[in-house]
This record gives sequence, C-alpha cells and structure tokens, in this order.
Amino acid sequence: MPESRSVNLVVNLPVELADEVERVHESDPEFVERVLVYGLVRRAVFARLQSFAALHRPSPASLESSIKSSLELT
Repeated sequence: MPESRSVNLVVNLPVELADEVERVHESDPEFVERVLVYGLVRRAVFARLQSFAALHRPSPASLESSIKSSLELT
C-alpha cells in the first residue's frame, strides 16, 4: 500500500446529518473513513474515464462519415 497521511476536513452539513455522522464516527470511526475514500476513488475514476472518453470521442466529421457509410450498406 502506498504511503499515506491523515487530512482534516471541515464540511458544513445539515444538523441532522452532522449528528448522524458524529454518531457513526463514535461507534465505527473507520466506517466514515472508508466511505470518504470510496467516494473520492469513485470520483477520481469517473473523472479519468471522462477524460479518456473525451480523448477518444470521434470528431463530428468522422461521425458523420461513419453514419453515411453505414447507411450505404443498407
């Protein structure tokens, strides 16, 4: 596993949600950490896939020519 370090976050949440997060953190401190790590990893993967898709997205001209050639086949 790569080297890690702790980070302190301050987030403004609605009161009921903040109370619930504090209760969960008291009973299982690692759960909140796992949820945050999951969310951050998911966001990073999504951003990476979006940038990959943008790089490999066909240009409108090549898309139009592929549509025309597929219509010619039918």
